[in-house]
Amino acid sequence: MRVILFNLSPYRVLRENKRRRRVVAELCAGLLAGLLFCYSVGSEFSDRVARKEQFLGNLSAMESEVATRAQEVQAMKDRLAVLNRQVSALKAVEEESLLASQWVSFLDGTVPNSVSITRVSAAKDVMTVNGFTDAVSGLAAWVDQMEAGNELFHSVDLITLTEPATGGGEKASQRHLFEIKASLRGGNDAPR
Repeated sequence: MRVILFNLSPYRVLRENKRRRRVVAELCAGLLAGLLFCYSVGSEFSDRVARKEQFLGNLSAMESEVATRAQEVQAMKDRLAVLNRQVSALKAVEEESLLASQWVSFLDGTVPNSVSITRVSAAKDVMTVNGFTDAVSGLAAWVDQMEAGNELFHSVDLITLTEPATGGGEKASQRHLFEIKASLRGGNDAPR
């Protein structure tokens, strides 16, 4: 019997080279896939960071805009408060001027012919009327009328009444000088 020997060594080397190439190719492909994965994850995170930075920038811009608008609103509220105070002051002046007009109209409409008014002044809800009269009875009736039948005065008092000067001949004055103080109703009592 004859033995035939086959040399399989070149086939084994060839097979090992193929395996090595395959392993190297698989390692390169895995390394490339890992690098691509790391790059994609890194780019995704950098995109997220960029979006978050843009969002934070927009948020800070919105915050500054809201703060500016809040200051504008506060300025408008302050201006509104000033205007409301001015309107209230004007309404109070209007009510007081209406009352003053009613007081003067009342005096003008009710003063008797025998009474002459020389001065009318008002201070701190008290009106002072100075004048003269030839007939004390007409003055007394007028004061009673002022006190009794109107809603303009709380009370009316005849403070002074001076007698006419006597002597000095025919030219002596028959005038009685008087002063009346009337407690006025304030702007809160004004008719609406």
